[in-house]
Amino acid sequence: MANRESRWRLFLFILCVVHLAVAGEAFGEEKFQRATVVEPFLEIHTGPAVGYPIFYVAEKGEEIRLLKRRTDWYKVRLSNGKEGWVNRREIELTLLAQGRQKNFMERFYDDHVAGRLIMGWGVGTFGGDPSLYVRADYPLNETIRTEVVATFVAGDQGSTQIYGGGIVILPYRGRWLSLSATMGAGVVKSIPSDLLINATRDTSPEAHAGIGLSIPLVRNLFLDGEFRNFTVFTSTDNTQEFQEYNLGLSFQF
Repeated sequence: MANRESRWRLFLFILCVVHLAVAGEAFGEEKFQRATVVEPFLEIHTGPAVGYPIFYVAEKGEEIRLLKRRTDWYKVRLSNGKEGWVNRREIELTLLAQGRQKNFMERFYDDHVAGRLIMGWGVGTFGGDPSLYVRADYPLNETIRTEVVATFVAGDQGSTQIYGGGIVILPYRGRWLSLSATMGAGVVKSIPSDLLINATRDTSPEAHAGIGLSIPLVRNLFLDGEFRNFTVFTSTDNTQEFQEYNLGLSFQF
């Protein structure tokens, strides 16, 4: 009964996350943060890098809206409807609509979370049994991410919980498709059914590797598919192999 309640709590949590992501897309225009240029001017680039040309210079007192962030660059919308990119350091010289500068937590979020943190969730099979997973990825650069993941498996003889982390490498990133390779390690907790007599819970280390793909859907929402192979070290001289196939969604904050 406790295992069933835990799975239902996880399912409800995933539904809430999906609901928040969809709601954020539906009302995305209202969440845009406004800022006012307080320096003599603000240079607007056509793309998120210094190499892109400057096509507009916003003057002091002009209002802009922050649409999204890509690494150290913000996409902004001007009061005249034009859109472009501004470096983060220049954005920090502006004031928010409330007439105050960003505090420490706001700057910390902008510097280390906004446009970087990726949350994922989905369903699949692990060793032939149905599974649910929740993941969080944090990019170190354009091609390497760190990852933590929790997977919950429901089987006929009990349930399994897998907690791990690792490195995700992106060898190819295209406009319509991205490919990834994953390697990492963690622990596998086996929880036998209450119907089994004299069965005990086991915790074993594991190592895994996998390949995956990601397809952009709308704005910061992606469809993910992945295959992973797990090696579970049940004892010093015995291992077991399990394969995981999953499909889910991820959202870049």
